[in-house]
Amino acid sequence: MLNSEFIKYGTVNLEDITVIRLNGDFDSVLNLLQGQVTSDCTLINDQLGQISSLCNEKGFILCNFEIIFDQDKWVVIIEKAFKEIFLNEITKFLPFYKVSAEILNSKVIGFAKKKDQAMLPNEHLILSSDMATLSLLIDSDNSNLDSDVALSLDNWYINRKIMGDHQIGHEETGKYRPHELGQHNTRVSFNKGCFKGQEIIARMEYLGKLKKETRLIVHSNKKEVSEYKIIGQSYQDQDKIFSSCFGKIDSFS
Repeated sequence: MLNSEFIKYGTVNLEDITVIRLNGDFDSVLNLLQGQVTSDCTLINDQLGQISSLCNEKGFILCNFEIIFDQDKWVVIIEKAFKEIFLNEITKFLPFYKVSAEILNSKVIGFAKKKDQAMLPNEHLILSSDMATLSLLIDSDNSNLDSDVALSLDNWYINRKIMGDHQIGHEETGKYRPHELGQHNTRVSFNKGCFKGQEIIARMEYLGKLKKETRLIVHSNKKEVSEYKIIGQSYQDQDKIFSSCFGKIDSFS
């Protein structure tokens, strides 16, 4: 895997996220999510979560998040900056499914593990490569942080970039479609049927020709990637800066 030598392992308290519980019977919440988010929620189980997105009718990404089914409840884990965007969009449809949304006062622990490392009970896999896995655990007392190597929040997000997960920042809401960020490979299902923005996203998949894309560039200073637009936030580890860079396909060496 490209840039895999920079992957760091350990646990991190994800202090920058909000936990949203969707209250309702299992099938009602599932049907609600299936009609709105880009991923196929029928594949989620007790230990397999999902990275996903919410798009508008024109196929532009509004926000990125994770979905897990934790101890008999559907939970959306989202950066605090996107909480209101998600709630404003999903609330329109809650009454039709007899579902409600509730903000939980919960802590979430992120785990970056080697591929063969065992998972804890109630731990939810969200990303996997040939070298590493990233997973989440809702933890009320941070007890799961005590027995593992601490991982910085920057390294958690660097790991995600290395594993091909390029997420938008708040100021980029509604500006990019999944294909432009590589999210059609990680966050979109083309088999599950309709969701908001699906028609345009599917057209890009089967009929469109992609002219621009996003790639991870590891550099020593930002001048080295001045010809690219940086998606989301850059993160630093020692003397390296990790950026999701957006540009014309033929401009990447």
